[in-house]
Amino acid sequence: MNKVSIIVPVYNAENYLPNCLDSLVNQTYENIEIILINDGSTDGSLKICQDFASEDNRIKVFSIENSGVSTARNIGIENMTGDYITFVDSDDWIELNMIEFVISKAMKEKVDTIVWSYFKNFSDSERALSLIPGGNQLFTNEKDILYLKSIYQFYGQEKLGDTVSAGTTWCKLYKSELIQNNNIRFKEELTRSQDVIFCLEAFSKSERIKYYDENLYHYRINNSSTCSGNRFIDDTETPFNSLLNEMKKFSKQFENKTEFREVINARTVQVILWHLDHKYFHKDFEGNIFKRKQDVLKMIDVEPYKTALKDVNNNILPKRERTMAVLLNKKFIFSFYFIYKIHQLYVKITNQKFD
Repeated sequence: MNKVSIIVPVYNAENYLPNCLDSLVNQTYENIEIILINDGSTDGSLKICQDFASEDNRIKVFSIENSGVSTARNIGIENMTGDYITFVDSDDWIELNMIEFVISKAMKEKVDTIVWSYFKNFSDSERALSLIPGGNQLFTNEKDILYLKSIYQFYGQEKLGDTVSAGTTWCKLYKSELIQNNNIRFKEELTRSQDVIFCLEAFSKSERIKYYDENLYHYRINNSSTCSGNRFIDDTETPFNSLLNEMKKFSKQFENKTEFREVINARTVQVILWHLDHKYFHKDFEGNIFKRKQDVLKMIDVEPYKTALKDVNNNILPKRERTMAVLLNKKFIFSFYFIYKIHQLYVKITNQKFD
């Protein structure tokens, strides 16, 4: 009976962690190990981990100084003993039959990787969403849709909204030997989309990948998730440019395919918005509105942002990014700044996140 390692990075998740861990320890498939990596939490998360571990010997707890989610996940990989590996975020939860379903499919189909779908959970609603368009599929040599949907979450979507990248950390089950033999790890210098680079590498090394459009994972929308949220980042250039360089390096093998050029441009425009979210339009940015404008103009006048703004296919961008691309191309920084602030206010009023 194959063992499944479930890796859970934990950072200040005391409000949601019991729900997450309950869903893990009560899995219908019992041959699991649950590896919890407390990433320097300052709330009661570590005690919750320890309390659960004292009741279930399948749980291992590691505690480190705050080092980021990539470091935490890598520690989990290095300490796993399972035949298969999957990841769960500490503010999410899973269906009680998830592990049983995916391990049975992995064994039956003799695949390296299993991928499945998810629920998007708000405080008062739940939406069942597909991770990859097209229903159940087997991927062997032709994996373009996996790569494209990982690089740019809206690729292949009829509606440009309410979807995540196919390169999420979760909703994947990998053969452990695939990860270990190829030394696939999360890149610790990246602050966002570390999971995409990890998945692209894992997908490329997998000989057989099976996708099931089964909703088994609950992705909770809240204000204190495992990812970076909208915190202020003084140096956005280093991690965000590194991410784009990794994506461009991976896509170089497909440089003659229009779809890959389009998704890289679209993703680059998304990253411009990240720069605004985390730095130039952030409330903690030191400088007045004229300083914001000056710095944004400087950023979009260099590569890869200059070319992406010029060449991006606006039809595949969501409304906010499309509006930004049009206005930034015309150097109308003030106009987009005010639209951005109005949108932030609207989201704050209408948001359905868990508190």
